[in-house]
Amino acid sequence: MSAGVVGFYYVFGAAEPDHRCRLPESIWPDDTQYYPINRTHEIYINSYIPKIKDGTKWEKCVRYTTGNPKDTLVNCPNGWAYDRSIFGYTFTEEANLVCGSEPKKSWLATLMQCGGFSLLIIGSFADRFGRKKLTAIVTILLVVTCIITQIIIQWIPMTVETK
Repeated sequence: MSAGVVGFYYVFGAAEPDHRCRLPESIWPDDTQYYPINRTHEIYINSYIPKIKDGTKWEKCVRYTTGNPKDTLVNCPNGWAYDRSIFGYTFTEEANLVCGSEPKKSWLATLMQCGGFSLLIIGSFADRFGRKKLTAIVTILLVVTCIITQIIIQWIPMTVETK
């Protein structure tokens, strides 16, 4: 059961929502919405962020240094604005695991899958000490781990970008 819950969580917790570069602070100070909030905002977004080849969405990882499309492209110096309409607030957004940091998300998935490897060890212990006893121990260990994780996530202020 727990493996299914963890696997299901990863789909939504580490999902990659649509995103684009934020506008410069001097142009739009609080640019946190992926979609334009009014016509002026849309004009600024279209002048600073190039569209992808089919013209339906904005580029995810670059913007122009100024509002001139003939200017040079830079890698999102102000961060990203994410589309929360499908997934809501995700771990990908919290940790900014997009563009240049996307390989970190693969490492996270690898570590989660390595947790499944522990089943080989747990299985051999169950044969040696009894299945009921080991099931109870592993269940208690999972509950304690989940509670500690939730306490860390909910009440301890932390940022992923801490250096």
